[in-house]
Amino acid sequence: MKKYSVADAAKPYVSYDMIHAHTELPSYSEPRLQLLYAVLAQSKETRERSELFSLVTALVQLGMDTHDLVDTETGQRTETQMRSRQLKILAGDFFSARFYQLLAVKGEIELISILSKAVADVNRLKITFYTAAESASLTAEHYLMNRISLKSELFVPFQKYLSQPIAKVWKELLQQVTAFEVMHDELGNIFGAGGYARSFAYWNLHNMVTSAEEKKMLQQNSYKLLVDKYHVRSYMLDYLHTAYEAVISILEAEQLIELKNEFAQTVEYMKHQLGNFSMKEVEAQ
Repeated sequence: MKKYSVADAAKPYVSYDMIHAHTELPSYSEPRLQLLYAVLAQSKETRERSELFSLVTALVQLGMDTHDLVDTETGQRTETQMRSRQLKILAGDFFSARFYQLLAVKGEIELISILSKAVADVNRLKITFYTAAESASLTAEHYLMNRISLKSELFVPFQKYLSQPIAKVWKELLQQVTAFEVMHDELGNIFGAGGYARSFAYWNLHNMVTSAEEKKMLQQNSYKLLVDKYHVRSYMLDYLHTAYEAVISILEAEQLIELKNEFAQTVEYMKHQLGNFSMKEVEAQ
């Protein structure tokens, strides 16, 4: 039997021909969203609202992620590029507006306030993060922790709705699932996963290279050879594996057996993705 999919539930609210014809949308944050649905479905207070709460969170997150794709570079743009940029802005606004509508209709005013505050907190974190990136004052660890915080901040406040023992492990479980997602994203886009803030690979090398030639390669974004030389992918893969194992370890608790079963399909997906990257790393050696 196919498990409930938050991404599938959100499709009717985001599938518009004009948007898809002229611009690309970011992918859904499926592990985080499925985790949210799973914990809400296991808590008495939110069991009946788990689908609604996870759906609106998906729309808010998609709206923010869509805005993050908006090109902020100055200069000439083609008509196609301008249309794509405009539609990203409008689509992000539209997805965010739908969350207000859906919650207002159901009378869930408290969650509107909670999610609105979380969005404001995310935006403040982004400003701090991008300012640090601009001043080149980031370490690789600082970069990674910032990206994890930006991706998990919207989900943290749901702890108030959760029953024990899930509430006790919520933040740590969310942290590890998000860490897996972020590093998965970094491995898939090793030279620009962080957008304006570059990537984990960049900041890892930024604090590692010493020669003038290598520093120049890094500044010019021509550092593929450095990624190979310093085995950055292997380090990133180890981190991905550690995050996956941490998720498994948390879910092994006897009192979380129902949550483990509810989240099993997503854990299997994470295992599959880990295997794919491991295979690529072996083939590259």
